[in-house]
Formats: sequence, structure tokens, C-alpha cells
Amino acid sequence: MKKYCLLLSVLSLIVNLLIAQAPSKLQVKLLNNHFQQVKLTGAYGNAIQTYASADIIGDKFNMTVSLPNDIYRLDFANGSSMLVVITPGETVEMTLDAENLQQIVSVTGSETMGYVQKMSKLATSRKESVDSINQELQKDRDKVYWSEFAQKFNLYRQTNDDVDGYLLNAYDNMDTLCRALAASVANGKVKGNMVEQCADVANRMMKKVQINYNPFENYQDNVSRYYDFSGKRVEGENEFYRVFDQYQSDLTKRHQIAQNSLGKVMPKVKELLAERDDMAYNNLWDKKGNQAKWVARVVTELYPLLPDVVKQKEAYGQQMRNDKQATDYLVAQSQANVSEVVAKYQKAYNEIDAYITSRLRDEIKSHKDNIAVLMFLDMFPREQNAVLHAEVITALHDKFPDHAIVKDRWNYMNSPASKVAVGAIAPELEFPDPDGKMRKLSDLRGKVVLVDFWASWCGPCRRENPNVTRIYNLYHDKGFEIFSVSLDRDAASWKRAIEADKLVWPNHVSDLKQWQSKAAAIYGVSSIPSTFLLDKEGRIVQRNLRGADLERAVKQLVEQ
Repeated sequence: MKKYCLLLSVLSLIVNLLIAQAPSKLQVKLLNNHFQQVKLTGAYGNAIQTYASADIIGDKFNMTVSLPNDIYRLDFANGSSMLVVITPGETVEMTLDAENLQQIVSVTGSETMGYVQKMSKLATSRKESVDSINQELQKDRDKVYWSEFAQKFNLYRQTNDDVDGYLLNAYDNMDTLCRALAASVANGKVKGNMVEQCADVANRMMKKVQINYNPFENYQDNVSRYYDFSGKRVEGENEFYRVFDQYQSDLTKRHQIAQNSLGKVMPKVKELLAERDDMAYNNLWDKKGNQAKWVARVVTELYPLLPDVVKQKEAYGQQMRNDKQATDYLVAQSQANVSEVVAKYQKAYNEIDAYITSRLRDEIKSHKDNIAVLMFLDMFPREQNAVLHAEVITALHDKFPDHAIVKDRWNYMNSPASKVAVGAIAPELEFPDPDGKMRKLSDLRGKVVLVDFWASWCGPCRRENPNVTRIYNLYHDKGFEIFSVSLDRDAASWKRAIEADKLVWPNHVSDLKQWQSKAAAIYGVSSIPSTFLLDKEGRIVQRNLRGADLERAVKQLVEQ
């Protein structure tokens, strides 16, 4: 019986060797062909080996190779390439598009390449879905309307804020001029020894008034051209438009205040400045008599008007304060309307993406021992899909134990580092608390957990403890727990530190073996403080966060 079994094993080995060495044939047709030659090379490794090459006659080429079951690459000109799986003994007929080598038009003769075709189509369909939904979003009327409104109103508000600033400056300039003249005038005339000083102040202040009033005049001339909001309105937004109309009404009122105060004296300001500049240009300004005459005009023609102008600053400012709440609302609501439209399309994409992702995942799992799965596994990042990676790599390792990529990933998966890598399920910890009660990390499953390695003798740990305590107090009621692992050797010191630092959570454990701690060995901890943040499923999502970074991460996890 033993001889019979041995014979069967030998025969099976011979058959497998014959199959492994059986030649494979590639018969390829290229649509839209512009290539002349193709090479079959290795797909990975430092030294890329060429295994075969072929001339492309018209739009076809053939290759016959004797290679082990693995992933290879067809290299064309200009860096164009595609991955192909060679399975010994197969005759594969494929049609490819030279303009898009990542998609297999058709394939027969190979179940594996049929799988590659299906997976490639699924992956492409996800991108096509994104592109299609984005195109629809960009053309959505509501999205276009609210995006344009938000952008235009933001500029409109900023422009109005700028104009407000200029006008308030103009009022301040008028106030300064009014006060200067009041100090220089007695009985309706400028004091004799103050003519020159009064002329200088009046000239400087009036020029500032003009500089600050000019933007308002430009605004009035151009605002309707650049900020036209008279287009068709969206139904169902009555409150929004009520606030907007009120904002524009209030804006008109305060601009009317400026026109009725500053605007009424601006012609006289411009006239006086023009007269003064004309004298300066003709070298007549330095004559004291001319300055005196000019100052006299300022005092008699402009000064009596200034007190009423200055009084209007408060009325103008009050209108500005009334508008702030309205502008904040309009900006926020228009942006919220954009977000609402985008959310609708995001939901549609999420549904499609979830469906395609589920199909891709199922296809990977159902072909987990096919070497071709390596072409698609990394579509699911290991950090977020550790279980899937472990299942696939285990299946591949059973079948291809000496394959370079499989072996590398298998070794990593079974290394201590991978056990506590981001994305991995946190290894179990079960150790005694200060009262000798055994506490298990897995008992906290369903909570967001911070596994915190520390010690009473660790200065940086103790300095971080107040922040950890603060975060615990903030988020404990929302489902946040801390599992503290001490690398102390002395139980009394450990207990005193817990009490002194007000570490009020119950999950404190230690085997009191300091750096020989079994917990530290399990988690590969070689320095402290060292932390591992776990989600509600017990998966490691972040490592060694401190301060504000830790708080942000905890907040995000408990609110999911």
C-alpha cells in the first residue's frame, strides 16, 4: 500500500512538472495598431528579463513561450505596456486596442485572462461612473446657479466692504478737517498766524476725502455691470431672496446716506482742490495772500457744511452693522445649496462605488489562489483591508510558496510588525490590573480605544497624561476608552502615578516586568510613550498620536 501511494505521488509530481513546462501560445490582434514590435518581459523585480519578442505583422503577432504560471508584461513602443498572465499549456487568443492597452477587447482560451478582462472592466467602470457623475454635476442647473451666485455674491460683498471702508475713511477725513478748522477759526475767519497751517491741513484732508470717495463714485458707475442679480430665481427659496432683497435695500439706504452727505460737498471739495492745484502749478501758491483767500473760501463755503456731514457717519455705520448678519447668511446659504446638490451626486456615486467595490472584492476572494489576483489586490489598501489581504496571501502562499511577491507579503504578514500595523486587528492583551483582576482588551470591542504604553518613571509619558485625561473626559461618554499598559516594575510606584495623574479609567494593566513585559513584546514596543488608536472594530487606525492630533482622531472616530 505504501509503495502504491509513493508511486501515485511520483506520477503526480511528473505530471505537474510536465504541465509546468508545457508551452504557452499568445495570439494577439491589435485594433488601431501603430506598433511594429512587442516584447514579453518580467513584470517586477530589479532586473527585468526579456523572455520573447515578436514583429507585429499588420495588426497581429504570435508568441510561444515555456514559462511558469506568473504575471508578465507585454512591452510596446513609447513605454506602452500591459500585464498578461502566462499559464503553461494554454493557447490564448486576445484582441487589444493599441490606443487603450489597459482594456482587453476580447479573450478566449484562458480562464485567468478572462478574469483579468472582467476585473479590468469593473475597475474601468468605476472610473467611468465618476467621470459620468462629475459631468452631470457640472451641468446641473441648480449647482451652476448656486455656484455662480456664491462666487459673485462673495465678490459683491467684498466690494461693498471695501467701499464701506473707503467711505468711513472719508467721513474720518472730514471730521479731522472740521476739527482743524474749528481750532483755526475765530469769528468766521482764520486766525492770522494760522493761515499757512490751516491751508496745509485743509489741502491734505480734502485730498484724502477725494481719494477715499473716488472708489464709491466708480462703484456707482459700474456696479450694475459687474454685479447683476436680476436673473431668474430658484423656486422654493423665498427666505433666501427675502434676505437678499433686504440686504440690497439696506445697501441702497446707506449709499444714499453717503450721497446725501459726502456726495453733496464733493463738488465743492473738488472745486477748491482744483483751484489750489492750479495756483501751485503756476507758482502762485506760496504767496500768502493767495493762501489766505483760498483758506477764506474753505472757511466760508465748505466749513459750514462739515458738521452735518460728519454726523452722518454714525448712521452709515449703523446700516453696515445691520448688514453683517444678512451677508453671513447669504454666503453660508448659497454655499450650503451648492453642497446639497453635490451631496446628491455624491450619494449616487457612493452607491455605484459600493456596488462595484463589492463585486471587485468578491471576485478577488473567489480567485484568491490565482496569481492574477496580485494585479488587483492593491486596489484595496492593506491598511484598511488587512483581513482580505491575509486571506488572499495565505491562499497564494499555499499554491506559490516560492513566488517572490507572495513570499515577501507572506513574510511581512507573519512578522511582528504587521500584527500591529495600521489596518491590522489589534492583538489581544490580557493582564492584571492594580487589584489583580484580569482585564482583556477585547472586552472593549465596540468602543474607540487608545492602547497607551507608559510607566511611572517615564517623564514624557507623565507630561502627556494631562492631555490624555482631558480627551478621555471629553469623549468617554461618546464611547471612548483607554487601555493603559504600564512598563513599571514596582507596583506601588505604578499605583501612585495613576492616582497622582488622575488616570480615572479602570483599564490599567501590567505584568510588572518593565522592558520584559509580554504586552510590549506582543506590540513590538521598544520605547515609550507608545500608543495605538483602535476603531470600534478593534482595528488599528493610527499610531503614536499626541496632543491635538490625538483629539482630532478620537473625535472623528467616536462621531462615525
